[in-house]
Amino acid sequence: MMVLAEKEMTSDRKQILEMLSEGKVTVEEAERLIQAGEKSQASRTSDLRTTNVKPVDPRFIRIVVEPIDNPAPGSDVHHVNIRIPLKIIRAGVNLATLIPGDAGKMVQTSLKDKGYHDDISKLSSSALDDLIEALQELSIDATADNHSIKVFVE
Repeated sequence: MMVLAEKEMTSDRKQILEMLSEGKVTVEEAERLIQAGEKSQASRTSDLRTTNVKPVDPRFIRIVVEPIDNPAPGSDVHHVNIRIPLKIIRAGVNLATLIPGDAGKMVQTSLKDKGYHDDISKLSSSALDDLIEALQELSIDATADNHSIKVFVE
């Protein structure tokens, strides 16, 4: 939900800046429009928090593992960018088998560092639901073995 709102805001800003470049609005008017949009966004975010509206159920889990700038020569370098339908995992496919090599160990370590202690290679249905709920509240953004690791739902 937040990502969609951010994209809308970017689109709104772009439109305002285009109007400014075409001379349809003044700099002051453009600034007021941008500020009004930011206040509106803050209000929508606040409304979501106070009305107990649950975000749309996620359909995918995304795992991204990328080397940090200039990995050491001879070190293992992993490039992983997978988008896994949650239906596949719910059907019994082992999440850990979908993450290649040592990248799976890095993801597991990053999850543990962020407070998720279940083993992703042994996810039960309820443990998967717990993982999805945790990832809805925050995404995992960590560093391990000179790699950037991101785990989130979308």
